[in-house]
Amino acid sequence: MKKTPLALAVLLSALSSVAGNAANPVTNEIYPLPVPVEYTLDMDAPVAFDASTKVVVDCPDAAAARWVDAHFAAWYGKFAPRAVAGTAGLALRAGDEAYALSAGAGGIKLAARTLAGVRWGAYTMRQLAIAKRGTLTVEGRLLPTCTVSDAPHLAFRGIHVCWFPELRPAQVERTLRLAAYLKFNYLVLEPWGMYRSARHPWWGWPDGTMTKAEVRRLVAIGRDLGVTLIPQINAFGHASSARGCSKKHAILDLAPEYEPLFEPGGWNWCLTNPATQRVLRDLIDEMLEDFGRPPYFHLGCDEAEAPGCPACRRESYGELVCRHIGDLAAYVKSRGARAMIWHDMLLKRGDPRWKGFVSMGTDTTAKMADTLSKDVIICDWQYSYGNMKEVRKDWPTTAYFKEKGFPVVGCPWMNYNAMRPMADNLAKIGGFGYLQTTWHHLRGDDWMRMCERGSAAAWGAGSLPKGNGPFEYMAFGAVLRLVGHDMKVTDRLDTGTLNYQVPPGWWVDNM
Repeated sequence: MKKTPLALAVLLSALSSVAGNAANPVTNEIYPLPVPVEYTLDMDAPVAFDASTKVVVDCPDAAAARWVDAHFAAWYGKFAPRAVAGTAGLALRAGDEAYALSAGAGGIKLAARTLAGVRWGAYTMRQLAIAKRGTLTVEGRLLPTCTVSDAPHLAFRGIHVCWFPELRPAQVERTLRLAAYLKFNYLVLEPWGMYRSARHPWWGWPDGTMTKAEVRRLVAIGRDLGVTLIPQINAFGHASSARGCSKKHAILDLAPEYEPLFEPGGWNWCLTNPATQRVLRDLIDEMLEDFGRPPYFHLGCDEAEAPGCPACRRESYGELVCRHIGDLAAYVKSRGARAMIWHDMLLKRGDPRWKGFVSMGTDTTAKMADTLSKDVIICDWQYSYGNMKEVRKDWPTTAYFKEKGFPVVGCPWMNYNAMRPMADNLAKIGGFGYLQTTWHHLRGDDWMRMCERGSAAAWGAGSLPKGNGPFEYMAFGAVLRLVGHDMKVTDRLDTGTLNYQVPPGWWVDNM
């Protein structure tokens, strides 16, 4: 069997490791591609992957084989292979999340040091398995003869999801399950007015679908899949819990009596009102409980405005901001979690060091880089505004926060060419990790590319080269189908990358 180095696999979309019929390259693609270079694939020598198959799972965690066996049963039903604990004899790369996989004449074997690694290997198997040929319906599956030795680039690999009112709740679960297949291990969930607080029912839209029961259900799913959910509150700017372009306010539009909690206009919280800290602490406590006591809590704190409130204007506003954020970060720590915040208020706007990078702070707020607890994780969002095609390899803002002693997370958006260089730089300097933001892109091609290329960057794999017209992302569609099967979706709106193949009303407008 021919071995395919990763670079060649990337170059040929994992199509080149062919042993039998060289005229017909193998089209199995997986997201993200395995890394490092130990990856071979031969679909001309398929291996049975059905009820007659035994998969040896080699892991010190006694729960690992049971987890694989239970998920095989859920995925494949009566045709499920059996997973049994045993010795695989496979070499592992360094790291707790490394896994090794082989399928061939010697059987199917999966090895890892932890349950996390076993999960990633199982998801790789799930993507590689295809239905047996020549039957009307599925009667078992096949794996290509393959070897994989795989390990992640970064330990923290997150995706950021906004729960907007327009988002179908099933799509949140869908993104969570997709995150597991793409080997993200964290998901930051930002409510945007949809969280149903029991302590402060006015905080958000009254018909919000992010109920406590739904949050706890999603947390349990994530725990099983290996993805930890992290709650987010916008504790400074974005206090409207609605996008600025909409001019909506998820609280004041329907509950104007709470106006004293916010700056005039409603974009910032009022920082001189002692009730603000009380409310935010209540919400932090409530969300930490609903999210199952996660290790992190995101406080937002980006894109704020100057104060219009007379009480706030009498203060040194920068010092007020520093005290507000510092107090909330300390409170999060007292509740057993670590605070995460967006970076932009910690960099002075106009400082020549940050030319070309996002910086929105003042002289005073920038001092937080010296006074804020070094337990706080800085989420450095750099979007290459004006040039999404930019290939950037230097990240002075990330280096600055790292030198200040902060754990730092790199956060790209749609600047696809910068994703992998950002992740490489984080790995090089010992950064904390990578957080792929998606914002209002809930569906569509950009959402898909952010998921696919972001996961490849965080894992350390190459993106599959594109250019095959409408077929270039069919492999991604296949992963989405697996997610839909796991969810047992019955509504076509919860499939694919778009709700509609043709926009509603198009037929009438174009007849």
